[in-house]
Amino acid sequence: MMVFRFKFELLGEFGAQIGALFMDFLSAHAHVLGLSYANTTEFFYLQASLEQAEDFTNLISQRLPLSLSFRFVSVEVVQDKIEWQTQERLKPCIDVLEERVALEENSAHFGTLEPRISTFIYANQPCQTPTEVQAALDDMVRRLQAGETLIVETSRGQKALSCTPKEDSKVLFLDLASVLSLTRMDAKSAQTLCAFEKPNLIATLKEVFVEEFKSLEICAGLPYDFGLALLGRCLLQKGISYLFLSENAGAKANWSYTCTILSIPEQVFSVAKNGLLLPHTRTTMSPTLEFVSQEAPKEPHLLIYLNFDRPSCFWIYDEGDYKQLMRLDLPTHPSALIKQLQSNAKGRKLYANYQKAYPELCARLAQEPFTPLESSANLMDFLAGLVQVLGFSPIHDTRAITNYAKTFLRTKGPHIDFKLTKDPPNLNPAPTLRSAVSYTLGGTDAPTMCFGVLDSLAEFLGNIIYDAHTKFNLGKVYLCGNVFLEKVFLDLCLEYFPRECALTFPLKYMDYHTQSTCEQQVAQS
Repeated sequence: MMVFRFKFELLGEFGAQIGALFMDFLSAHAHVLGLSYANTTEFFYLQASLEQAEDFTNLISQRLPLSLSFRFVSVEVVQDKIEWQTQERLKPCIDVLEERVALEENSAHFGTLEPRISTFIYANQPCQTPTEVQAALDDMVRRLQAGETLIVETSRGQKALSCTPKEDSKVLFLDLASVLSLTRMDAKSAQTLCAFEKPNLIATLKEVFVEEFKSLEICAGLPYDFGLALLGRCLLQKGISYLFLSENAGAKANWSYTCTILSIPEQVFSVAKNGLLLPHTRTTMSPTLEFVSQEAPKEPHLLIYLNFDRPSCFWIYDEGDYKQLMRLDLPTHPSALIKQLQSNAKGRKLYANYQKAYPELCARLAQEPFTPLESSANLMDFLAGLVQVLGFSPIHDTRAITNYAKTFLRTKGPHIDFKLTKDPPNLNPAPTLRSAVSYTLGGTDAPTMCFGVLDSLAEFLGNIIYDAHTKFNLGKVYLCGNVFLEKVFLDLCLEYFPRECALTFPLKYMDYHTQSTCEQQVAQS
């Protein structure tokens, strides 16, 4: 007999809870197989022959859920002296295969609540037998089909379920196939939805479904507890593959149930095409320096902070302090941008042609009222002004460029020039304006142009990172701010950013917000 040590890594704020649950699951299965076991927080020990260890590993790989918080690292044979356990452990109800069987409509187990649900009440009546449960589910399906809203007390609190979208509602897909059919999410990213934590992911819909969902982008998830999974199976049988889910505290529930296993609070992520997950979380803090200092590496690094509303930061951290790599001071008003465009003979000729091609647009831009903010340290303000000059947005909207880029269906847009001035280092707006206006004169549409701008910006930032890496010997770049939560931009950054510099993102909070005066008074009282 040998001693096998399985090493696991606990991740995030729920790692300890889920780790304990999963260790109990491993222990229970080891006992069923007649094997001695022991565990710590991150190690599981098994006394077994090689063949028994392989059987155990295969069994666990088929039955243990995927988790974002509990990750297998390695297994090795060790000589450690272990205080073995042989007593029976209660097996948590997280077995993937058993749940799959329980959700098969034609199975004798369908509608059986134990051991996953302890109470099930519909229309003020407790349901205990599979027949009663099935009748309740059938009535819920009928009501949803009729356009009614169902109020449900779930493991994450009270929710309203409907077949029609409401403002700020999330989309509850009832199986993974529906996610892949309706959204542009790739299969690898979509698998994340199946994790034990049942996270929500920000997803872009296929264009044909945008009108039906009243939105281009949605917050998507799968049924996150056994009650919703039961209802989902019945709805799929009737051809309904998704529901709209919204918060609904205070109303009387049509349906309530109590789940017996650990429920993880809702988490929302953006997921990159390489599987990287970034949390949609903000903390209350001010100013930016205080925020970035919370999770930034302690080693020398380059910091890039990009926010839709706040000044962009390009800072170098060394010897315990941040210093500015470059300080942005960019025009944002259409008139100021047009003036930059005409800063040389080539630009003046280009704008003259632009006026001939788009006389109404240029007349409108010339009449745009001036605002107190004529220049900005926020890169996204400059891009918002650029989108106005190109005629893609009638207002100054920092999110317009990413919203258009999300609708682009190909992988490469036009190359837009991004160049730095040398002393002091700053983005030179004129080359960017000239190249963008040239492509627009050539008939480039808004989605193609906006994707090209972001594509070229990501390449430009990659060059800044590489230059900082070589000039200042920086081995890391710390990236934060809500702009990186835009998948279309995140994927481009991961493509262009140099491999020589390790990318680091916050684990807890991607951005921050400041307290209002009212909130500050409450906090101080």
